[in-house]
Amino acid sequence: MERQIINKKKRVFSLEPNKNPSAVFTRKYTSHLVPALKKLNMNKNSSKQTVKHEVDMALALSAQEFAWSRFLLQKLSSSTNPTTTTSSSDGIQILERSDKEGGNEEGEIEEKLRELQTLLPGGEEMNVEEMLSEIGNYIKCLELQTIALKSIVQDST
Repeated sequence: MERQIINKKKRVFSLEPNKNPSAVFTRKYTSHLVPALKKLNMNKNSSKQTVKHEVDMALALSAQEFAWSRFLLQKLSSSTNPTTTTSSSDGIQILERSDKEGGNEEGEIEEKLRELQTLLPGGEEMNVEEMLSEIGNYIKCLELQTIALKSIVQDST
């Protein structure tokens, strides 16, 4: 009986894992990332860029039901050298806000939508409705990725 209580305390995922999308993503993500990191750990010559490539690859493989994931996976797979891979956010330049009052609101919205398109993998190839639908899922997956990575770091220290 004591053993059952201990096991219940250690359980991280729901008894019905398919009913909790966050748990499903996290489980998929760690199942892709941990073996890749172990493999990199054995190769002492791995760089930060190689680790970043594996982190991005695990993200793409864990959320294949989303269009942004397929675009990211295609981008990562097409790069022959992981050290040359950059994420979609690496090339983003932060634009200064105009101090002018009474600016063209429609123009500002279009500018913000273009910025979103550059942030979302494959966003340039999506229409506005698709992009807005995908961006929420992308943000949620990035949040879950951050939580999983923090957990891995805490467990390793």
